[in-house]
Amino acid sequence: MYGKKMFNLFLGILLLCVGCGSNQLTGPEKVAVDFYKKVWVEGDFDHSGEMLKHQSDVKDLRWRVEQTATSKKKNPPILVTVSPTDSQMFSKTILIHRPSDKRDYKVRVQRTSGRWKVVKFEQNYDSRQGGYINNDAFQRYVREYPALTWKRVKNP
Repeated sequence: MYGKKMFNLFLGILLLCVGCGSNQLTGPEKVAVDFYKKVWVEGDFDHSGEMLKHQSDVKDLRWRVEQTATSKKKNPPILVTVSPTDSQMFSKTILIHRPSDKRDYKVRVQRTSGRWKVVKFEQNYDSRQGGYINNDAFQRYVREYPALTWKRVKNP
């Protein structure tokens, strides 16, 4: 009886600890995930455009949003982390991996006037528009940086 109560107490504390803080997104991660959702899930040009630091990037944003708008809507879980090669204080590169179709995204955000704004964004290579050739970027990061923590976002 005593052992079962202790086990239940231990299990409850463990579940609380697992649920709190371990997958909390930082400010830059939240902005990058929100941008990812607006561009590559919803195809929302207006809101994603407002998140840009430089309005000159709108042209590059437009084709990505149009590509999303013409494709089947997908919102599967994603994995998020800060790039292990980042050394900037006021700028962060957020890596996003979508395991369901092995798509990779990079969103660089910069702190400006107390707010995080998107300064650069990339996705897997697209034969019509370019992008970066990932060569399984997620697998490479996992292999090269085994201590890197990826946070799972179930419904971005």
